[in-house]
Amino acid sequence: MKVESVKFGINNQAAKRQRVAYKPNFTALTTPKVDVNLKDEIKNFMPPIIKGMKRVTDNMGEVQNIIINALGTGLVAPIFIKWNPLSKTDEDTRTYSAWRQPVSAIIAVATQVGFTIPFNRMVDRLANNGYYDELYNKTLFQDKTYIEKAIKKQYPYISKNELDRMVKTQMAKQQENLINMIKNDNIVMGRDTGETFKMSDAVYRNLQNEVLQTKLNDANSELNKCLNITIPKKIKRAEYYRTHTDEAKNIFTDIKNKLDATDAPKNIKKLVKQLKKEHKNKDPELLAIFDDILARRGNNPEDLKIAMQAKLNGILRDIDFYTAGKNPPKTAEDLAEFIKNWETNYRITPIKSEISVLEKMQEMVNQKQSMTAIETYLKNQVDSTPTHRLTKFKFSKEISNLLQDQVKNNIKAHKQLTGLRVSLLILPLSCWLLNWTYPKFMDAVFPNLSNKKHPNEIKDLVNKANNKTEVKS
Repeated sequence: MKVESVKFGINNQAAKRQRVAYKPNFTALTTPKVDVNLKDEIKNFMPPIIKGMKRVTDNMGEVQNIIINALGTGLVAPIFIKWNPLSKTDEDTRTYSAWRQPVSAIIAVATQVGFTIPFNRMVDRLANNGYYDELYNKTLFQDKTYIEKAIKKQYPYISKNELDRMVKTQMAKQQENLINMIKNDNIVMGRDTGETFKMSDAVYRNLQNEVLQTKLNDANSELNKCLNITIPKKIKRAEYYRTHTDEAKNIFTDIKNKLDATDAPKNIKKLVKQLKKEHKNKDPELLAIFDDILARRGNNPEDLKIAMQAKLNGILRDIDFYTAGKNPPKTAEDLAEFIKNWETNYRITPIKSEISVLEKMQEMVNQKQSMTAIETYLKNQVDSTPTHRLTKFKFSKEISNLLQDQVKNNIKAHKQLTGLRVSLLILPLSCWLLNWTYPKFMDAVFPNLSNKKHPNEIKDLVNKANNKTEVKS
């Protein structure tokens, strides 16, 4: 039976607590809840050069490492060798040595990449075939290139559009099958022999626990930040708004109006810096707000303007939130109490609810309860509170994503470790090729320089000296 047929044939078909809203004693503007992907938001504020560096890092592999090292050897090292002010050797010797570096780099790329690329492809093929165990097995989520080759082998004359459609269909089916397997606690992987095997319970439960623990760590970190950083900061800032309402409203309304009227937000940053100098002897919290505005980033003027507008809108909204209404807080104590109550009801309580649900799910995992029972419990908790923080948390899908990430990282580490061993094994070959190639290269390209430094020339001189023959300079 063909391996591809086996892999495509793997199938998984098997098988209220209501939150009481806090009611403040004065009306205030509220902020609608917006779902934000923090990773994407951070990426949006990265300068282009940082984005480029991150993209290179994310896609860095063994081959890229070899090429980058070779570029350093071939392009940078010769400069320091040729023009080394501390070297006592003559210029010809330094030049002769400098040219050795790019030749060495070319040989290193040719030999190491020549072995690394086929090796990496072999590892990918074995992982997709099912040669490895569950830690490196990709039969449930095979690579796009592997699926393309399998389809082309089965349908040699298929059109590109039809091939793309079949690949997308197969990859979507893989994802659906994997999630269904997880829902039924029955992850079955393929072997290159055509057989199948079930993922061990220990590995499966570890995946479940890791997903929940990561989510718990994030929630606990957010709770700790809210209690120890966010609330104290909001109390401090709100007190400034309470005691400097008109001043704050005038300053930030003026900045916002000028920002709205311009397409050059950098000029507004200059304005804010000037305001910092003018108000340097006033309340330190005002200077902190200026710094928050200056911290806004954007990849272009439009993005920067949007980011600054969002910040200024938030500042003006907070001024009204803490000072407007029929019965605003009269004292610092009243304001601090209001903020604590507000944050408790609209931020801390939801986070604690999330933590409680996650801990219960973790307990059910440790009791080896079924995925059906665990996800039913999660659904009941979410349904009882429509705004629950876990509303969009899909446990099975998160396990699927984690499994794929872990296998991908395991294979990457396997390639790097084994690739290092391969590089060490072929190092003698690289050195031999360099010693054999370099003199010939210098003879062909730089004969004058080579004649002065060539080992054969030195050998002849030594022989003449030993035979007491007159040596002409």
